[in-house]
Amino acid sequence: MKRILLAVMLGIGVLGFAQPSREKTKEIIKEQIVDKIKGYKLIDLVPYSKDGKKWALMDVKSRKILTDFILNEPSTFNSELNVNINVGERKEEMTIYANYDISPLLAVCYVSKRGVLDVKEIKGLGFQIDEYGRVLARNKEYKYISNPILYKGAYYAIVTYEKNEWSDFGGVKVLINQKGKERKGFRFREMDDTYYKDKESGETIFYVEDFEGKRGFITISGKRKLYGELMNDVKSSSVLGYSVQKDGENTNEIKKSGVVDITTQKWLVKPQEKYKIYRIFYTSSERIMEENDKNRHKATIYFLATDQSGQHFVLDIKGNPILPKE
Repeated sequence: MKRILLAVMLGIGVLGFAQPSREKTKEIIKEQIVDKIKGYKLIDLVPYSKDGKKWALMDVKSRKILTDFILNEPSTFNSELNVNINVGERKEEMTIYANYDISPLLAVCYVSKRGVLDVKEIKGLGFQIDEYGRVLARNKEYKYISNPILYKGAYYAIVTYEKNEWSDFGGVKVLINQKGKERKGFRFREMDDTYYKDKESGETIFYVEDFEGKRGFITISGKRKLYGELMNDVKSSSVLGYSVQKDGENTNEIKKSGVVDITTQKWLVKPQEKYKIYRIFYTSSERIMEENDKNRHKATIYFLATDQSGQHFVLDIKGNPILPKE
């Protein structure tokens, strides 16, 4: 009983301290951010930093820095603006809505209602599908199998072998037909379906990395695009069908960077050394799914970059820097 009472008292104490802290954070955000951005379109606000550590919000039309450098992270408005600031020794996150209301940042989890199809293991090579083109069973040696890909009346799938005599690397990805026969020329260290089609042939486009480290696109018929030109995978950095390509993980390691349009498999911003592009941002007046390139018309795309001066800023979709007016 004493333990329960102590827990309740501690819970009340935590809530009691949390409320004043929350109200103080709201007050700071109202004074330091909201009051300063009123009168400007929220979708015209972009992040800017002198050193990449503390950030301010800038209006792209006037190139005027509107707030002090109090943000811990860069942020843009897409139906809401999430801000992270220091309140004393604590970091606090809040959300600013289109009507300028402020509330604690809420984590939203989307749960799929689709059932998970149980894929059986079989001894025979290849895989089996149902009438809807979904995998029902696969060879037990495949550590991974992709969704089936229809090409010229036959189904193919990407499978992963844990180890393979053809490679010194830990895993190998190959494209096979339903009988388990490997498609010639489709054995790579990495291979993923981009879920985009070639504009001319309508064929499935894969992102691949070979055993020499060359990366690029390849159609299911074997046509290569930007092969040896890509610098990193396209999936992890994809936003609205665009992917930042850079030759280093951290900004101090980047020497060359650009932006590729995965939907066309062409460079949007060709690799260059003037700016170190490292992230994609966008603004939108409504919440959109950034995995869907069909939503591009609802958003304004920006690319976060830095240069030799150490300042961090956005580039427009053509690769032009948007810097504050002096």
